[in-house]
Amino acid sequence: MSTEYGSVATRDEETPLLNTQVEPQTKWQCIKAKLHTHRFRVLIGWATVLAVTAVLTLSFHYALKEHNQQPPAEGGDENDLFHPECVSDRSYFIALLLSIFVGPFGVDRFYLGYIFLGAIKLLTGGLFGILWVVDMILIALDVLPDHNGCILH
Repeated sequence: MSTEYGSVATRDEETPLLNTQVEPQTKWQCIKAKLHTHRFRVLIGWATVLAVTAVLTLSFHYALKEHNQQPPAEGGDENDLFHPECVSDRSYFIALLLSIFVGPFGVDRFYLGYIFLGAIKLLTGGLFGILWVVDMILIALDVLPDHNGCILH
């Protein structure tokens, strides 16, 4: 390339014309390029996960609700996991707020007394966001009891 006055600068054949023609060099750049290219597919995928989770949660909730409509037998079994008269000292509203804002770190499960699941959520980021969404829906529908099986107040 000449640096004389009046010379025209030409581009090399090897330099890319567009930013998308540059090959990503690090793993993060590769992921970022894929997400940029497929951003709508990622959003549709997450919406699908949320919809499937909501449908499964609602069907499970109503299946248990219809099953538990029978009046309890006299003298009832003391080994039952769910006692309708058992009310937890933990708050529904606080559990919901913890699940929404710090759910990926397992704080909501620690609050409800599920130490093992809280540790799994802490180590995996809420199972990469999936268990976080599931727990938000379970707590929002008031389906998830505390570790003793008592409903949240």
